[in-house]
Amino acid sequence: MGFKSVRVPGSSANLGPGFDTLALAVPLFLTAKAYQADSFEVELHGEGSSETVVGNHLIHQLVIEVLGHDRVGLIIDSEIPLARGLGSSAAVTLGVAAALGHPDPLGVALDFESHPENVAASYYGGGVAALVASSGPVIRRIAVDPLLRLVVIIPPDRLTTEAARRLLPKTVSFGDAVFNLSRAALLAVSLGHVEDLVPELFEDQLHQEARAAAFPESRQLLAMLLEAGCLGASWSGAGTICVGFTDVDGVEQVHQRVEEAMDSSGLGYGVRSLAVDLEGLITLGEK
Repeated sequence: MGFKSVRVPGSSANLGPGFDTLALAVPLFLTAKAYQADSFEVELHGEGSSETVVGNHLIHQLVIEVLGHDRVGLIIDSEIPLARGLGSSAAVTLGVAAALGHPDPLGVALDFESHPENVAASYYGGGVAALVASSGPVIRRIAVDPLLRLVVIIPPDRLTTEAARRLLPKTVSFGDAVFNLSRAALLAVSLGHVEDLVPELFEDQLHQEARAAAFPESRQLLAMLLEAGCLGASWSGAGTICVGFTDVDGVEQVHQRVEEAMDSSGLGYGVRSLAVDLEGLITLGEK
């Protein structure tokens, strides 16, 4: 296995009704570079640069899994906010496995991550639908209109996937299940044509309201995005980031309206406009 330098995009999962199934790759990137070293060393830059990588850390576990030893150095630079719903864990898992030269970084990352949609989106780029069946992961790429744009509101508050999942109900009603199934199916076939998107396709009754107990401001943020003219709005993954969906012609106006709403609300959260990343994981260099 030869060491590499790779770039991996973040991802936005669920998109409202597609819980643990639908995801889009977003152009906030993590780069990972591996090199030979006498002992384990990690240099972190950007988001997560204050983290301490010790023996029980995900990165160290990955190194041992892939190499069987930890005599390696890594330089990781990330633009992806940690624990806020843009697939930071999936990106670092995929990026480290690829940088270490594993022939199947997607398979390694799927073994480490509890659900496949974030990893699949970061690996392939674009949009994906994914599940883990008894026979293994099943991943299908879905069409995404190149005119689709995302407007994301980025609170400073973190909410880990594990903490968010503890808030979910153990069972759901038949009606709520049908509510989400119908919207997720229609959403998956509508993402390829931005003119087909309507707010109802992004509605959810399985997870977002339950998770709002940990981040009540989410209700206000979703309302802001819709009032600003988005074609739909949802939590991004387990949150706390909320994402609105619009098109290339409307994104500038929506972005401005959301920033104005942020100012008037006193929340002052960051706002970014993003396209969908269509490249996925790419190799920047090899040794």
